[in-house]
Amino acid sequence: MDQNNSLQISAEQYENIANIQQQILAKLAADEAILAILNALCSLAEKLLPNSVASIMLLDKKTGLMNVLCAPSIPPEGHQALANLKPGPHGGSCGNAVFHNEAQFVDNTFKDERWQNLRHIAYDFNLCACWSMPIRDKKGHAIGSFALSSFEHRAPAPFHCHLLATCAAIVSIVLKKQRREKRLQLLSTALLHAQEGVVVTDKDLHILEVNPAFEKIYGYQAQEVIGKTPKILKSGLQDQAFYRAMWQQLNQQDAWHGEIINKHKNGSYVTQWMSISVIRDEQGEIQNYLSVFSNLTELKLAQKKIVDMAFSDEITGLYNKTYLEQQLENSDLDYSLILLNINNFSYINTTYGFDFGDKILINIAEQLKNNFSCHSLYRLNSDEFALLFEGKIDLEAQIKSIQSLFYHTFIDVDGVSLCIAFTLGAVYGRAHLLRKAALALKQARSLGKNRFYILDETENITDSATREYFISTNLLLHNALA
Repeated sequence: MDQNNSLQISAEQYENIANIQQQILAKLAADEAILAILNALCSLAEKLLPNSVASIMLLDKKTGLMNVLCAPSIPPEGHQALANLKPGPHGGSCGNAVFHNEAQFVDNTFKDERWQNLRHIAYDFNLCACWSMPIRDKKGHAIGSFALSSFEHRAPAPFHCHLLATCAAIVSIVLKKQRREKRLQLLSTALLHAQEGVVVTDKDLHILEVNPAFEKIYGYQAQEVIGKTPKILKSGLQDQAFYRAMWQQLNQQDAWHGEIINKHKNGSYVTQWMSISVIRDEQGEIQNYLSVFSNLTELKLAQKKIVDMAFSDEITGLYNKTYLEQQLENSDLDYSLILLNINNFSYINTTYGFDFGDKILINIAEQLKNNFSCHSLYRLNSDEFALLFEGKIDLEAQIKSIQSLFYHTFIDVDGVSLCIAFTLGAVYGRAHLLRKAALALKQARSLGKNRFYILDETENITDSATREYFISTNLLLHNALA
């Protein structure tokens, strides 16, 4: 509007427009329904142009057609008549306002070419004049129109042009608020139903909001943690170096992610994959921290169960042969290894049953675990255990200690007391340790039951020698039975 036109607007007219702005802003501040606010805007505008009706139409981006959003003084049949209006040079004042993205002032709808496609509506509803202002989005694109339609032929005064521009701008603000509210509502709904936990803090790390997933994961209700800091969740399992590195990355990159273990309200540990983001204001100052995390506790337990199944003995709970092989293969240390083979275990299973035999194995495992401070204890197969020691130990003294314990200890199972004895093989070293210990055990068996054999570091019992020993003893046995 140029200066000459602005001078034609009276102080009272400016006050009327200011009054509209004040009333609508008050309704916005009171969070009234959007449609109620827009209906009120139309009614207020109509009062400033007697013998007229106000309408707001919006463009559907998907169809490219316009429909009435609100027009409280226009009857329903008028809404239907204007439905699916296509913007264009003959689409009436509103269709042209959106098509050209500029104000359209038609003082005679019965003759103006811009109303060519809507002439029947002008006649049917006696719309003699129609002034329309485009409603624009933040990028300046026309997304709808605000119009005043008069029941008499007339052109707008400068005041009316200013009124239309003000009302269109207000509609744009109201719609922007509506879109923001819908977006916030969508985000709020997403947070309420998200499986991931969410924590929002202020810049001083005081908790402002948490979502239901947080409550489920940690066992705290929102009111129990709001106002406090996330330190209440700290498990103590991460050292200060961990947190220093985390905060260093947050300060440098405004983001951090990683695995962390926190503590449930009941004291149990909660393993998480956590992402933390820094939220800054327009001046770059930190306003909030946003933490989103997934609960990995069940996944970790499942992984542990799989590992336990792969590397543990189901009956005794000890590590198995696979685990021992992997440990020896991945280590560059020297170990002392003792293999213990239970004498006559097959006879025990045959006589008393496998359940009884399992209880014997569990009892033996407990005796070995409680009485010998080895690096690790293993059950290798049905009747064989292994004790692994770091470094070099006195193998003979250790073996005699094992023999002495079981010689003086009876294993009591289901009212039956048994004295358990072993044949043992032992070795010290690094390379092929399990294989050498197995060969030492075979050599011990050749000496008779309840015996042991310690393979010297310089001694070399080859598979060939073992095969020859097996063949010779097999022939002796055959000849004895012949």
